[in-house]
Amino acid sequence: MRCAVILADDPGERLRPMTDDDTPTAFLALGGRRTLLERSISRLADCVPVDRVWVVVAPKHLARARAALGPAVGGTADAADALSGALAQITPAVGAVLVQPATHVVEDEVGFRARISAGLDVASSRGGRVSFTVQGHGATGIEAWPAALLRARLSCAGAGGPESIRGVLSATEGELTAMPLDGVGWLDVSDWKAIRRLLDRVEKPWGYERLWALNRHYAGKILFIRAGESLSLQYHERKDETIRLLSGRMRLRAGPSAEALETVILEPGTSYEIPSRLVHRMEALEDCTVLEVSTPHLTDVVRLEDRYGRS
Repeated sequence: MRCAVILADDPGERLRPMTDDDTPTAFLALGGRRTLLERSISRLADCVPVDRVWVVVAPKHLARARAALGPAVGGTADAADALSGALAQITPAVGAVLVQPATHVVEDEVGFRARISAGLDVASSRGGRVSFTVQGHGATGIEAWPAALLRARLSCAGAGGPESIRGVLSATEGELTAMPLDGVGWLDVSDWKAIRRLLDRVEKPWGYERLWALNRHYAGKILFIRAGESLSLQYHERKDETIRLLSGRMRLRAGPSAEALETVILEPGTSYEIPSRLVHRMEALEDCTVLEVSTPHLTDVVRLEDRYGRS
């Protein structure tokens, strides 16, 4: 039997202000509906039973993690001693434990699971630690451990929080097997450059968007909206943006609430400022190409209505 431990406690300091105290890196939904943490769990399907997955989060995010992930997840811990207690419940029949951060995305999830399964088999049969690597990136932070060895290492950590877990893991000596993850489309998205690469082009039900600039100060996008399609009726809590219509014709509805919207027809060359909290919707009367510049709060979208069924 196998288990997994997902480290989801990264506060996201390098990604401020996209992240904040309430939304650390693992809770970002980049280019889709699911958060990085939800993706981390789902891609282990058929590799590690979902009821054998433990998630390590900061104490303040404990309730949110449990609410989002549901009862199927085995447990949530915020310190090495708590995690040790969870692993102590594992029966001796468990051969290996997967440890991985929640700040990764993977394109080929089938290939990823095959590599991880092979690594867990090696850790279980050889009794040593397996580290997964990607050429040009070095270690990925993903490791497979014999269950008994991980229990023993964590028992030395004490109650020092998630950092003590990483300290014990990184300081481990002894047999180490390196296994490659090349070819599965692995990407660490804990910095601006990686997120810009991930979101270079995102397909949308109304067209697509291209991210051409991103850093801690601003973001730049190009949106293509097919004729007859529209974005959701939405607003942003913090994001402040300005759009400029490059081609096509657009109907823009905007106002202080969904019940108080004014309609503006945008022609090529027309700009419109959309501050935070302004309710708005873009509707393409013709194929439209839109230039958008904004603050870097890419995941700050509150949808009030959506014709494509997105929440």
